[in-house]
Amino acid sequence: ALDVSVQAAILNLLADLQSKEDVSYIFISHDLAVVRYLSDKIAVLYLGRIMELGPSEDVFSGPHHPYTEALLSAVPKLDQTDTARIRLDGEIPSATNPPSGCVFHTRCPRKIGPICEQQEPPLGEAQPGHSIRCHIPYSELARLQRAVVTEPA
Repeated sequence: ALDVSVQAAILNLLADLQSKEDVSYIFISHDLAVVRYLSDKIAVLYLGRIMELGPSEDVFSGPHHPYTEALLSAVPKLDQTDTARIRLDGEIPSATNPPSGCVFHTRCPRKIGPICEQQEPPLGEAQPGHSIRCHIPYSELARLQRAVVTEPA
């Protein structure tokens, strides 16, 4: 909620301190542009569960957990490419009484049958250093997400 020039000055100060003083931050934000600028490693959380964890560029370049995919679809593109925004429907679960299985299954556009409702997926390594908590195999997420990007508008 800062003026853009004040925000930029603070972010530059944080980045300078990070590199010069070798400090680490735990930075919590919904502003994905700021997260990308400042972070080396990102954890995407939903209802307090890590859904995706990895180096910043891996998380932003994908393939992604379906929740990360939806978050990134809401970020405006500077190159004016028209990408479809993923709108999450369904019940927003209570953090104090999360659903069984995958906590994201009530809103997931890629839910695959009862397994998502009944079993919590493990946080599995999608590639070295990049983990995703999803029942959909990494290679299938990659295929599905490439199909969305290449579909004509």
